[in-house]
Amino acid sequence: MRSKEGFTLIEILIVIAILGLMFSVTIPISYELYENYKNSLKIQDVMLYISSLKRESFLYSEPVEISSNDGAIVVNNEKKRFNELFITINQPFKFFKNGTTEGGQINIKINDKVYKLIISSPFGEVRLEKVDEKKQ
Repeated sequence: MRSKEGFTLIEILIVIAILGLMFSVTIPISYELYENYKNSLKIQDVMLYISSLKRESFLYSEPVEISSNDGAIVVNNEKKRFNELFITINQPFKFFKNGTTEGGQINIKINDKVYKLIISSPFGEVRLEKVDEKKQ
């Protein structure tokens, strides 16, 4: 009698096909998650900047007006650029002397992805949302 040891060619091909199928499904999803993570790290600088504006308007009792021009944030007529981000604000908004706000939205484009920062009224909480390109 012959002893059968090892795997047949068919068994190895089936395992390779299963692995290929798994990778073809998981790699695009993983890459998309990684891209969103990298983008959110870059957008985090804008979120921190907006939060600092709210804090400063309260601490120094000075209103802060926020708008955009040419892809940059304009705060009290001074431009602030963020690398690799194109920023637009459709409707300018303010932080008042007491740190409250009327609320607003900041649109951020990075590479081919679009995100929006929503600043809610009255306390200025900042929330990030990804804009679905299919709806645009």
